[in-house]
Amino acid sequence: MSLEVSPNLVAALSLASRGLHIFPCNPDKTPKVAAWEQNATSNGLNIEVTWQSAPHLMPGLPVGAHGLVVIDADRKPGRADGVAAFDSLCVAHRIDLAGVLVVETPSGGRHFYFRSETAYSNSKGSLPDGIDVRGVGGYCIAPGATLADGRSYRIVAGSWDTLPALPDALASLLREKQPTMTPESRDASSGLVVTDRERAFAKAALADEVSKLTALREGRNHALNVAAHALGTMAAWIDLDTVSKSLWEASIANGYVAKDGGKAAWQTIISGINAGMSKPRQPLAATTPDIDISAMTANAVASAKRKQNKPTVALTSKRSVTLLQGSEIVERPIEWLWDGYLPSGKLTLLAGAGGTGKSTIAFNLTATITNAGLWPDGSRCNTAGNVLIWSSEDDPADTIKPRLMAVGANEARYGVISGTIDEQGLRCPFDAAQDMDELRIAISRIGGISLLIIDPIVTAVTGDMHKANDVRRSLQPIVDFAAEMNCAVIGITHFAKGTAGKNSSDRVIGSVAFRDFARMVLVAAKEEESDKRVFARSKSNNSEDTGGFSYTIEALLLHRGIVATRVVWGEALEGSSRSILSEIEGESAEAGTSKLAQAKAFLLEMLRNGPVASKELFERARETQGITSDTMRRAGKALSIDPRKLAMNGGWVWELPISIKPR
Repeated sequence: MSLEVSPNLVAALSLASRGLHIFPCNPDKTPKVAAWEQNATSNGLNIEVTWQSAPHLMPGLPVGAHGLVVIDADRKPGRADGVAAFDSLCVAHRIDLAGVLVVETPSGGRHFYFRSETAYSNSKGSLPDGIDVRGVGGYCIAPGATLADGRSYRIVAGSWDTLPALPDALASLLREKQPTMTPESRDASSGLVVTDRERAFAKAALADEVSKLTALREGRNHALNVAAHALGTMAAWIDLDTVSKSLWEASIANGYVAKDGGKAAWQTIISGINAGMSKPRQPLAATTPDIDISAMTANAVASAKRKQNKPTVALTSKRSVTLLQGSEIVERPIEWLWDGYLPSGKLTLLAGAGGTGKSTIAFNLTATITNAGLWPDGSRCNTAGNVLIWSSEDDPADTIKPRLMAVGANEARYGVISGTIDEQGLRCPFDAAQDMDELRIAISRIGGISLLIIDPIVTAVTGDMHKANDVRRSLQPIVDFAAEMNCAVIGITHFAKGTAGKNSSDRVIGSVAFRDFARMVLVAAKEEESDKRVFARSKSNNSEDTGGFSYTIEALLLHRGIVATRVVWGEALEGSSRSILSEIEGESAEAGTSKLAQAKAFLLEMLRNGPVASKELFERARETQGITSDTMRRAGKALSIDPRKLAMNGGWVWELPISIKPR
């Protein structure tokens, strides 16, 4: 099959050959995909597939992600001439543009590309009207992109090979004035001896605050101030530059900087840190009283003396119990492969009904790990790692590898457990009950792994998957393996039939031991007769258990007629997994009837004392009862509730009709 070689495809492949990640944009310059920065790629095969079916799409370039800053000088009728203004600015400040990559836009404007090790926002700073900035969290239509009428983004000066660093004179105009921390605040935390425990505590606290901030879409300023204040109290335990930079990046990721501006965000960060520094946290040893372990110590000494007077226990003796004293345990924070979603050294379940694309999600995460790419929430995988896949359902050649190709996974960093060879040289299926020790040896030879995918997890169960003892006995080697190798394990499984509307974790098929053994349960669901899907946290022993992301499954035509699928991530979602899944799955007739009755009872109770704001009703119904918006509306109609506004500019409220109001 021959590809349509469009100018946009040529431009996209040219950029990819330089290692630049690009993504498709519509003719109006808006991204074709929601999570454009996460879905940007330099994989030539993916690019060919995308532009084969849509040659009119233009390649977009995430600017800040490549360590670039672009000055966007507009030239539009009726507006300030940004090109002339930038020329005058360069003359006045003696800014040398030699070697700068200059791209002329279809409207006659100019894009000026510079390298920068400093992260700048998309705020124009002190630049004149008609000039904008594209930095962290921003993108540009890339050079070579062509519109349907033939106009293009063409390079008129410089090249990618001669990109100069952003001149200091220009940087001074972009950089926001950053409030400095007061000497009094710095002195408040000086002169203290910091322990490794306190450093680990502060590091874990920073990761937790950044994770929560990144997922927020409302109340971001207040949350940012609270986070900065809390971390400021630990100023003696952690590098404040790291704190401020991390909070800044979280504010970009959650849209706060784009909405309220970089200056507002930065001032909130600094003022919060300063306020926290004035009230330094007491050392952990002072705030955590020691447990009196003298009795345990005495018992341990007496036991040791008794053992000295006894003969060595024979190997054939009965089993004994070992005890670990609290003082011997070295506490440590949870390590995350994907912060808040995928803990290292733990078992995670990924559950959902058939057709939700659970394996495809796991392969998308594989691509992120093997390339040190971006997670769905926009955070980056810290280091590239190895991934192993143990699948008893999908063929490595016609399913697993094509799907991994579709997401650009690094094939040098993933592998498939294809089986074992016994003492007679015969090939046998891999058996977790017998072969985990050999797997440890094999993994040690490749330098370790970051993730093991077991698809499906019931493959590891010897016995009846509905019996708790069989499941526990079978999963224990998996859990031990994860802890010993310090790798994350994802076990893929299904929802039991007829469980829609129930608590998400309770829907996992088989014994409850599956859910109990897992430290994290992730769930996926699909809307009937639609491509819309959702992914959410259902259970977490070590982080929040709410929130998730929307996603779609996209089919790609690879070479030689091979078709594969990949995940395209969408917007972040808030709420419990039950409410997130209920919104998209709907309800069965039986469940719908009971939910309707539940919603009517909920409304009667909530409205018994008078009108309540619609927004509050819907939020409380979703979060506390798992009742969807559609069910709420049906219940309101059944009770003859007519929503109304309290005032012209007021919000909507619900109120019971007089006929059924309590007397």
